[in-house]
Amino acid sequence: MLCQVASRQSRTKFPLDGYNIIKVPDETLIKLFKTAPLLHDYQGTRIVRLSRTLVLKGGELARPCEAEIMKLVEAKTSIPVPQVHRVLNIKRQDTFFGCRCYFVMDFIEGDTLQDCWEDLSRAQREDVVSQVASMFLALQSAPVPQQPGPVDCQLCKAKGCWFSDIGGGPFRDITAVEAWFNRKLEICQSFKQAPSTVPPFCFDKLVLTHQDIALRNLILDPKGKVWLIDWGDAGIYPEGFEYAALAARRWTAVLFTDMLFERIPKHPKMEWQLSQIMYALTSGQWID
Repeated sequence: MLCQVASRQSRTKFPLDGYNIIKVPDETLIKLFKTAPLLHDYQGTRIVRLSRTLVLKGGELARPCEAEIMKLVEAKTSIPVPQVHRVLNIKRQDTFFGCRCYFVMDFIEGDTLQDCWEDLSRAQREDVVSQVASMFLALQSAPVPQQPGPVDCQLCKAKGCWFSDIGGGPFRDITAVEAWFNRKLEICQSFKQAPSTVPPFCFDKLVLTHQDIALRNLILDPKGKVWLIDWGDAGIYPEGFEYAALAARRWTAVLFTDMLFERIPKHPKMEWQLSQIMYALTSGQWID
């Protein structure tokens, strides 16, 4: 805990203060991943502070497609996201994905909404939620290729709340995504875990999707700007997945979610359909 406090303080001396990050050898970054001041360490993902302005993220579950979608979001939208400066993809046989990924990105000064929401005034909350609603709309309207799944990684499995722990895909197109979800629905109905009245999935459009817009992944900086972080589950998925993910986690931030729902398009049918296949995504995920 003490090291995490120090890693957030500007007076702390960081190992790469004053260095040109482009010229730092890969080997140095890999060593610093273990020794630099720690910001975050959870379930195989670790973030350390390299300098006053930069962090290094990596771990067994980190994938280069996370960095790629952050680059895409920065290029295609006005959503505030940390800029990615370098990506290291080291092949390793002892990791889940067959490689160990690290990427250098901007450190965002501020507090997560999870930490500061209760201290915000009504006006501040309104402003924050309006910014998040704008992010949601920007993701939904950004021009993107209709190739589903993680960005720039056709062999990567889809992750997130609407995919099992073992992931989904890879998917060649939207029809393949539709077939995968309809198979999950068939499994649930076969095992009496979903009503027979639930209709098949029918997806019309793929959009940029974060899949985990939550208070812990939104940083409010000192100037009042909200930043969206942690793009590990993000990709190009059917329209409605983002809303359904927010609805599924509403219980964790009821007021925030309800305020947000007043400002964004709703997809109640998609939310309901996805909620009916949870058995096939959890206990029944190994059933083919």
